[in-house]
Amino acid sequence: MEFVKGLGGVYYLIIVLGAAALAERLLPWRKGLRIDPARWLRNASMSVYGAILLSAIPAIAAFGAAAAAEANGFGLMNQLDIPFAARLIAAVLVLDLMAYGQHRMLHHWYFLWRAHRTHHTDAEIDASTSLRFHPLETLFRALIEVAVVVTVGVPPEGILLIYLIHVVANAFTHANIALPRKADIILSRIITTPAVHRQHHSTDEERQRLNYGTAFTIWDQIFGTFSGAEHLREDERFGVEGPEAMEADTFGNLALDPFRKTKDAARPRPAQAPPSAAAPADKPVQPPA
Repeated sequence: MEFVKGLGGVYYLIIVLGAAALAERLLPWRKGLRIDPARWLRNASMSVYGAILLSAIPAIAAFGAAAAAEANGFGLMNQLDIPFAARLIAAVLVLDLMAYGQHRMLHHWYFLWRAHRTHHTDAEIDASTSLRFHPLETLFRALIEVAVVVTVGVPPEGILLIYLIHVVANAFTHANIALPRKADIILSRIITTPAVHRQHHSTDEERQRLNYGTAFTIWDQIFGTFSGAEHLREDERFGVEGPEAMEADTFGNLALDPFRKTKDAARPRPAQAPPSAAAPADKPVQPPA
């Protein structure tokens, strides 16, 4: 796992995105969606800004925090005699649960939603959307992650492992690919599939409060926010509509989006799933068999 440290992590990300883009050409869900280099560059710019921000504040780097906690015996797992393999498994589960909690917070509080809104304003969902996170959201996630890592005593290897998993999960769940219907439904009870995550990117505010999970759907199932792959609408629209919609998808608008507060745009964001989540009446998508 050491290969993902430093520039190795960047190369890994590029390889995963390339594989996702290739899969979109071979197994497209929405036909006719082509790679737009300008849009990919705009989306990627958000991740670049976030990486620059984190590199400027090394104290909030999760790997460094994990290494320091381990060296000084901080954190729960560093106080216990736990087999290394068990520590890695626990780290993956804890950090994926953390990501679920962060995601719900970003939708629940409006001041956080304004940073996360940048991600949701993408009207075409593909692998590049997995890069479209505003630096302020990246900063928020990093601060929470450091606190969790130090408190739990996540080993440095656990940070690298969750990076490997979440890079693939983010590219896969945003990719414009279709899985065989039966396989998609079965897999969606374990991992987040594209059909599951697309519902979360719907312009429908109620559906935006579903499927917060990054890699695994167990947290959505436990906390009542899960909607299976069979509930994806064939005509699903993506993005943010109404007074909070972005006027134009430009570099400047993406960077300044969290500072844009349209009059009367704030909306309540209940933590619980809407009653319709369990059994939507929409026609399910029909991926190729």
